[in-house]
Amino acid sequence: MGYRHSADEILDEAVEVAVANGLAELTFAKVAAGLGISDRMVVYYFPTKLDLVAGVAIRLGDELQLLLAKAFGDERRTPDELLALAWPVLASRRGDRVFALFFEMIGLASAGQEPYPHMVRSLMEAWRDWLAERVVGERIDVRRRRALSVMARIDGLLMIRRTMGNEAASLAARELGNA
Repeated sequence: MGYRHSADEILDEAVEVAVANGLAELTFAKVAAGLGISDRMVVYYFPTKLDLVAGVAIRLGDELQLLLAKAFGDERRTPDELLALAWPVLASRRGDRVFALFFEMIGLASAGQEPYPHMVRSLMEAWRDWLAERVVGERIDVRRRRALSVMARIDGLLMIRRTMGNEAASLAARELGNA
């Protein structure tokens, strides 16, 4: 019997395929071809494309959270401080790979293409809750509201970066007084 790839190895290849080609081009066949295995091995671990896309989204979200956790440190911070610490991390090639797929998912969700509306909402809620643990405030509802304000500014700056370029996004970030 030949070498069997693990679910993690298959997911790593799925991330590479999605980053290189977009979610629309993420197929069992492309992931399998990248690893030199049959489609059936991919389907064994990820029975549906939804499972594969969700795995990719979770993997990239985990990567982003790991990068940001290092930047944020252990103490709770104000929304402005979080944005100032997050922006250099997010406005990078590594951040670009995460957000290219994230914005693709948002576009698919906005168009009502299933399963993206539910998936994006779940990802956004998880991102909000993760940030809420890192923002100042006594009550969770206040921290969640503040986390949403950080998300809105980050997403706006990243959209400017993707559509108008890094210089425009950096100017906007400086104008916000946060980066």
